[in-house]
Amino acid sequence: MNDIRKKFGRSLLVLTVLAVSLLIACVVPAAAEDIGGITMPGSNHFDLQLSDGLTKYFKFDGGGLNALHISTDPENEPFGQVTNTEEQSGVFYLTNTGGRGFTDDMILMVAVNGTIPDDFALHIRASGYRWTPTTVLNMPPAADEVEYVEGSYEGTITKEDIVYSPQTWKPAGNNQPGAYPIYYGQDVSDGSNPFHLVFIDLNAGTLGENSRLNDLRDDGAVRVEYEFENLPTYAAFNSYGWCNQSNQGLGISWTNRVSGPGSSGFSVVGTAPSGTGDVSPDGGSDGTTDASGLSGKETTAPPGNYLNGSVSLLPVTGTGGVLGAGERTTLTFNPGNETGFVESAVLYLFVSDAKNKEDGTGTEPDLTVLIDGTTVTPDKTFTDRAGKKDAAVAATYLFNLEEITPGDTSVTVENGDGICTLDGGALLVVREDLALPEVTWQVVAGCDALAIDEEGGVFEDDAMSQAIFDDPLDLDQTAAARLLVAGTGPTSILGFNDREWTDALHADGRLLMADLDVLPVLFPRENTAMMRATKDAATGGVLESRVAVLVTTAGTPPGRSDSGAASSTAPMTRAFITDNQVVKKVSATLPEQRSPIHLEVHDQESAGAVQAPDAPVYRYLDIGLNGARADPTALTVTFRVPLSWIEDQELEARDVALMCHDGTAWTALATDAGSVRDGYQEFSASSDTLSLFAVAGVPGADVQVAQEGAAGGPDGNDIPPTSPQESSPAWALSLAAAGAALLIRQNS
Repeated sequence: MNDIRKKFGRSLLVLTVLAVSLLIACVVPAAAEDIGGITMPGSNHFDLQLSDGLTKYFKFDGGGLNALHISTDPENEPFGQVTNTEEQSGVFYLTNTGGRGFTDDMILMVAVNGTIPDDFALHIRASGYRWTPTTVLNMPPAADEVEYVEGSYEGTITKEDIVYSPQTWKPAGNNQPGAYPIYYGQDVSDGSNPFHLVFIDLNAGTLGENSRLNDLRDDGAVRVEYEFENLPTYAAFNSYGWCNQSNQGLGISWTNRVSGPGSSGFSVVGTAPSGTGDVSPDGGSDGTTDASGLSGKETTAPPGNYLNGSVSLLPVTGTGGVLGAGERTTLTFNPGNETGFVESAVLYLFVSDAKNKEDGTGTEPDLTVLIDGTTVTPDKTFTDRAGKKDAAVAATYLFNLEEITPGDTSVTVENGDGICTLDGGALLVVREDLALPEVTWQVVAGCDALAIDEEGGVFEDDAMSQAIFDDPLDLDQTAAARLLVAGTGPTSILGFNDREWTDALHADGRLLMADLDVLPVLFPRENTAMMRATKDAATGGVLESRVAVLVTTAGTPPGRSDSGAASSTAPMTRAFITDNQVVKKVSATLPEQRSPIHLEVHDQESAGAVQAPDAPVYRYLDIGLNGARADPTALTVTFRVPLSWIEDQELEARDVALMCHDGTAWTALATDAGSVRDGYQEFSASSDTLSLFAVAGVPGADVQVAQEGAAGGPDGNDIPPTSPQESSPAWALSLAAAGAALLIRQNS
């Protein structure tokens, strides 16, 4: 890593000079810890300040903890691991195992513990795949659209790059625990041990197995090389993902899990001399320890089945409750009256809190089950303890029913010894009907007892049971998708992929059932259903995850005809993020369609054969929507202009307008001036049509058009080249001199 230090030596010198200038500009010199003056506004829905001075929208409504990982071996361990090392330089990888298969851009969070010395430096070099973000929901880039970029980010982070005030948590939406840890095993309640956070845009994305791209370097992961100088304490790395089009919407909505099973992370212990005040935090070992026994499991469904017909998960009715030794109760199931004949039926019975009467230690239930008076033996039994080794036992009994009759069937359950609670049951019915579309179903059945137990190290985010449905799905040929769930216990949170519901589970006593439409959040593979406990074990909050079924129906997706066009002309608005140096975003309203639409923006110095307006022009813009089946009815263009050009033209921000050529004349559009960043003024303007546009200085309301054959006007040879945005602490100097800090949302 010594070559990295050499590469970044000049950058470090520049940063140091600029930092000194900033200190001189301030009225009061900064003390050793007078850094990071911005308080992070929350855990979601804000503009995240990046190390390069730009921002990205931090959306993160919920979920988003399953797809991203940090690994030292992306090919053999894509789900990552928790790593603690004393090596001050090294390599790790940011991986993606999500069902969507890709993340457009990766953000690296670095958290440094305690006091940061003035000579602290972190050299980072990242390499990975880069592509133009797709405009189609959940569609990964094609093989010919990705490019591996060596050194997609190369930079040095110093003390002056830290803009956020110290804190003990990292932002992770509404995931629990609410103050989400920075590293595995952290006590976030210890406010005396804060971290300084900095976020680095690596300018590369991750591609996972579900991207369907083969022979990717590092299996599509982003490679991160690091080297610390003068790290006296402890530093933790975390990954964040930004996407242009996803079920979560545009923004940052994913991070690596650092609490409970499935955790991954990478931390470096510093080189503090003995006797210093800062102490490195203690990290967890491997992210899988469950001292309490109440954290959840992850179970993958066996391959699914398919037929023409229907699949239902129905509640078993009747009174359950506590059964003492020798006591019995009767339940009833009914297969319903849907069309077709029953191809298969599975009965599930749910039992919890089984224990010895004398000493209260947990024991497996001793039950006898009769169906319509005939004793039956379960085909499978799943058990789990609601805590440590002597805790009460929960059980799920599975009966494959060879025959099932219409109407009610009685189920008698008799307890032999001990005490247990019969919570009810569910009936999975599969019917074949050749008149119906083909359905595919995958089933996860088991017994997973979970609850919050903070003393045992199980927080709300740990008390989570996951069912993985890994069969590949063709989303273009999927008309419907339903998630059927059965569990027992107090009401809980139910999730599927990147979405969570707090009211999806309907309770009947201790029996919990749900039937959810999950088509809008369906992935082509590795779909994940989640049930999470929300109550403490000590207050009777033990939840049991029992059965989860994913049912998909073949056919044309809703609102789409065979040609790919919408079946209605309801308008939709799509936002397109561009990599153009003038135009940052275009929002277009047009009739809805599912087929891809691609935005093309070209900025040019002349109007070509079109007459130029009699006004100074910064750039002409040719904007097109390839693949759109109709012209947009409304268009909003967000663009930026250098402050130096505005000053050279003796204009003010209010004089800049976007002009539209209607084929015969130029018209100035209503244009709003936005924020200033790094020497650029942002603007937005609305149009009702696509055309040739011009970014011009229009100080008056009346815009005159140049005469036929006139030259390009004052813009002739004076248009400065549009160069890529460069991050530099120089903007901070001007803001400090002005006494203001402007945070600008810029999704680029």
